[in-house]
Amino acid sequence: MSLKIYKKLDLTGQSCAGPLGELSGVLEEISPGEAVEAILGDEATKKDVVAFVTKKGYKVVNERNENGKFVVVIAK
Repeated sequence: MSLKIYKKLDLTGQSCAGPLGELSGVLEEISPGEAVEAILGDEATKKDVVAFVTKKGYKVVNERNENGKFVVVIAK
């Protein structure tokens, strides 16, 4: 299955609930076959995001570390 990246969010300057709130709003906009790429600044925030989106019923299709930043691709 090929996913279209609907939006890339650079959330590296945020921590705690900031990334979750911004990500939540964007995830509500995507359609099946689309994904959101979130760039996060630390591993704790990445773990929070992965737990949050999984609980909300979204699928984490890719996680990677790029130059010390954590990139998570989330699909509907």
